[in-house]
Amino acid sequence: MSGSTPMMRQYQAIKRRYPEGFLFFRLGDFYELFGRDAEQVSRLLGLTLTSRNKNKEQAVPLCGVPHHAASGYIARLLKQGHKVVICEQVQDPKTAKGIVKREVVRVVTPGTVWESELLEEKSHNFLVSLQLQEKQAGLAALDLSTGEFRVTQFERDNICLQDELTRLQAGEILLPGNRRSWAEQHLGEFKNLVFLEEWIYEHEQAYTLLLDCFNTSSLKGFGCEELPLAIQAAGAALHYAQETQKCSFAHIDGLRTYSLARIMIIDRATQRNLELLTNIHDNRRQGSLLDLMDETVTSMGGRCLKDWLLHPLLDLQRLQQRQSAVEEFLAAGLRQRTRRILQQIYDLERLLGRVAMGKATPRDLVALKISLRQIPELKQTLRQCRSPLIRELAGRCDPLPELSELIAKALVDEPPPALKDGGVIRPGYNRRLDELRELSSRGKDWIARLEAEERRRTGINSLKVRYNKVFGYYLEVTKANLSLVPADYIRKQTLTNAERFITPALKEYEEKVLGAQEKIAALEEELFRGLRNQLTAYIPSIKSTAQALARLDTLAALAELAAKNNYTRPRLNEGTRLQISAGRHPVIERNLPARRFVPNDITLDGEENRLLIITGPNMAGKSTCLRQVAIITLMAQIGSFVPAKEAHIGLVDRIFSRVGAADNLLRGESTFMVEMNETAN
Repeated sequence: MSGSTPMMRQYQAIKRRYPEGFLFFRLGDFYELFGRDAEQVSRLLGLTLTSRNKNKEQAVPLCGVPHHAASGYIARLLKQGHKVVICEQVQDPKTAKGIVKREVVRVVTPGTVWESELLEEKSHNFLVSLQLQEKQAGLAALDLSTGEFRVTQFERDNICLQDELTRLQAGEILLPGNRRSWAEQHLGEFKNLVFLEEWIYEHEQAYTLLLDCFNTSSLKGFGCEELPLAIQAAGAALHYAQETQKCSFAHIDGLRTYSLARIMIIDRATQRNLELLTNIHDNRRQGSLLDLMDETVTSMGGRCLKDWLLHPLLDLQRLQQRQSAVEEFLAAGLRQRTRRILQQIYDLERLLGRVAMGKATPRDLVALKISLRQIPELKQTLRQCRSPLIRELAGRCDPLPELSELIAKALVDEPPPALKDGGVIRPGYNRRLDELRELSSRGKDWIARLEAEERRRTGINSLKVRYNKVFGYYLEVTKANLSLVPADYIRKQTLTNAERFITPALKEYEEKVLGAQEKIAALEEELFRGLRNQLTAYIPSIKSTAQALARLDTLAALAELAAKNNYTRPRLNEGTRLQISAGRHPVIERNLPARRFVPNDITLDGEENRLLIITGPNMAGKSTCLRQVAIITLMAQIGSFVPAKEAHIGLVDRIFSRVGAADNLLRGESTFMVEMNETAN
């Protein structure tokens, strides 16, 4: 340390505070990494490794990535389970006396990503937190990109816990530090386990943190006041999010308490064997049930459909409401008009998240304006619908005309990608900005006139007025014309073929022009941030609207699915009867030539027909029939129509599906042992 530069001492001090991630240290237009970080990242990303000191004994390994392209490199590190610490210059180098001040502005982790370009468009990215006791478990799942925050508490059951973690597809899992050995034994197959200090899970600490976030006096309104483990898990998740992101979360305005007793349980083996999210061969989405069913036209709707598919309902009334909505959307004209309008709506949930965290760009706000302006037409389209659910969801869609008008007045229709590029604020929005722009424009015209005048005055037709960041504005004269240079020209720089000069008048006007441009940039940034801050008052309305739009998209998509594939409305009840006439396996049917699937009839009633033994030679379709019954039942219990001529389905609270043989040698389990464990379960 004694022989290092002030900048390297600054780097080392920050690195000591954040040893758990790769430190992206901002130097001008690059993020640089040093030492062991540089060695590891260069290997992980295939970057060129250099050194900062030519003296081999004092050489410090170095690699870097361009600031404007950093997101792609960060995404690759996150996928490998690493954290990235972002350290920015928080001081203008021009005004710095000595070393430029730098601060860590964010720690990017697999469970706290909010940038759309780093996330799957139609999947949540949950940060999951667990708190465990001997007989009970508390779980919280937070998606920072959308503000979705859900909690539950249930009887301690390791298998049930593993199933729920699989269902949530957690980006990161938080646990108290004293649970490390247990987690390594029982959660070893899950990636990105993070262990926090135990005090973070203390009830009073967690409870107070949640009240402060939601600005409430209790958690009774969220239905979790009497769920202490769920509260502790939620408080730890929020604490971790605040510590890593270092910003406010206005879009996280409450908790959604759910119960595993109110949804159909789908364990990991069943989810895999039914190929709900990925196919069983290469774990890709193509060929899965979700891939078949996803006719949504918005990212919000895609996430909603996936959530429904993984959380089938046991509530007959809610299911029948969904069915009636899907049935009404079967009317081709209504469905097509609705989907056409929804296609023009952006991902409001994630856009809202960026607004709430102060990360939204000018283009994000214009996308919000465009989306809000589609809602009046959507409400008009749905005005005559009879379905109570469609009417309720349409009623929750608020066009917020005053907000879209505010954005339209403030921002140009097609702003540049970044605020620093300028030209974001619409002329007429701010008088001072208009005056500065006029001054800047006149200054550029003055420079052009000066060039023409100096050419006439000196007789040098090749004379040019140019600008660079080092010298500012200058007059450039070729060596052949130096004899014509007037006495009032002041030599500034000599080049191979030319000389550069300045004049007092040129420098005086340069200060006015450049001063105006700097003030324009500063004022545009101030006005945009002010506009973005005004939007926070509308966050609850926009969030409610986004959730309603997601559900409308999902219902219309289920109708599109039914219309395309000739599905029928199943008759649901709370009995034990399961009767399917001419049922088909939806995924296999789609991939058969000419869709020539031979349908199957199934009758199970819990009395005379309690068990079916299906026999036949290899490739006869036995497992297809098994999975077909499970899939039809599952589809019915999310409110979808099903691939059958007729179906009577008594609600089921659990599906088991064991198809095909597999081992788990990493955990010392043979194929037979895996089969016996699943059978015992």
